[in-house]
Amino acid sequence: MTERSTTVRQPHTGASEQLAQIGFRLRVAREERGMTISSVADFTGLTKGFISQVERGLASASISSLAAICDALTMPMGRLFDPPKIYVNRLAERKPAMLMGDGVADTILTPPGQSDVQVIETWVEPGGGFEPEPYRLPVDREFVVVLAGELELRIEAETFLLAEGDTMSFDARHAHIWRNPSETERTRVMWVLSSRV
Repeated sequence: MTERSTTVRQPHTGASEQLAQIGFRLRVAREERGMTISSVADFTGLTKGFISQVERGLASASISSLAAICDALTMPMGRLFDPPKIYVNRLAERKPAMLMGDGVADTILTPPGQSDVQVIETWVEPGGGFEPEPYRLPVDREFVVVLAGELELRIEAETFLLAEGDTMSFDARHAHIWRNPSETERTRVMWVLSSRV
């Protein structure tokens, strides 16, 4: 393929942050696909040096050059300009959530608007928990970490006793129940529920 001539334009100060973000996203996409700068250059006809400078945010590329690079990486060009999805959930703004169980206090830690993962902090009073009927959740994975105390967790016919610091992951569609087996100590756990989107 005949190599295209490219003009390296140095970014002005206001654009440097956006160029760095675009370059970072191009480099990540290239590495995720196992491609080298040379292979992208061969596909696009752009020089390796120019592509390297674009990836490092040191050069501004024309729309046609960006389109060619994105085509080589099989990624939509619009992804280069999407603002990062950032969610914030301030401690002062969190409200308790009564999700399920007896002697249980839940707080949803995940910021509103995030749908692919849900993080819940739960305090379980001595003898409290979710019993006697097992339940299932419509999510792919459930992860739990015991932050304080103990948690007895039964999945289908198997029972597990988790101590402070223990973690566990399982398919949330399996029937499960849990409780704090202690008669005197509270249990603090964190649940992470994740779904493919």
